[in-house]
Amino acid sequence: MVKKHSCPQCGSRNIKWIDPQMSLWRCSKCGYRGSVVIEDGDLEKQVKQARKMDKLQNKLIRGR
Repeated sequence: MVKKHSCPQCGSRNIKWIDPQMSLWRCSKCGYRGSVVIEDGDLEKQVKQARKMDKLQNKLIRGR
């Protein structure tokens, strides 16, 4: 089974391994750089849903 890697910040699968020695990853969508990535499709969906909820919450707080 092939592991699918996702960005922990935005949930995008457009993440590349840029430094194998330091296990450094870079997300092309949000610019995240780090050694932590998500390797589970269910977690990816949860991250995306959490980001949507944060945006909705912020809109409700601002009154827009």
